[in-house]
Amino acid sequence: MTQEEHVQQTIEKSIEAFWNHEKEEKPSIFEFLYFQYLFIRKRWWALQFMCLIILWTLLNLGFSQAIERKAIAVIIPIFTLLILPELWKSRKNNMEDIENSSVHTIRDIYLARLILFGAIDLFGLTTLWLFTFPQGIENMIFELLIPFNGICILMLGCLAFYPGREPYLPISLCFLFTIGWLLVISNENLYRSLSYPLWLLLFLFSCILLIFMVCHLIQKCKEVQA
Repeated sequence: MTQEEHVQQTIEKSIEAFWNHEKEEKPSIFEFLYFQYLFIRKRWWALQFMCLIILWTLLNLGFSQAIERKAIAVIIPIFTLLILPELWKSRKNNMEDIENSSVHTIRDIYLARLILFGAIDLFGLTTLWLFTFPQGIENMIFELLIPFNGICILMLGCLAFYPGREPYLPISLCFLFTIGWLLVISNENLYRSLSYPLWLLLFLFSCILLIFMVCHLIQKCKEVQA
């Protein structure tokens, strides 16, 4: 065996030993979630909290239901869009290759951020609606979670299918979705003509599509890792 082959063999064994050590020291799921929580800029959660406070204030000023629906149709997409900077951070800074070469890959990072934002956002939305409309959950499903799901679908779809570094496309699509949703909510005749089963079907469809987008994004992260 030549000296060059000895050097190459030593390098390979060193790399293998390093990764074995890193895997042994790999933090648990909850520790990893906590580390990701520390990395996330808390200003996005603060802005989301402000959106909920503004929305809660508007809903308690005694406006008509039509105006309240319009306020929800505008503020909830903005509230959801504030997730985008943290999801898009790795893409914008071209960090996928670095993160895919670490013990925790970009797939793990996306999952952790989605779990953290999803848990906190759903808690905030549920708390808002329980304090504002304690009589039931139907309006929460129709007026909060459908636009929330819609914006999430667009953001995750852009992460999965759009290779660009700048988030101009997802922001534009979310803006167009907000305009379309606002037009539907503002049309009183159309809004009242939609039956409860149709609203429920739309909500279930958005949930299925959201799950599909999450799974596709994670699958694509596995392909990048390989």
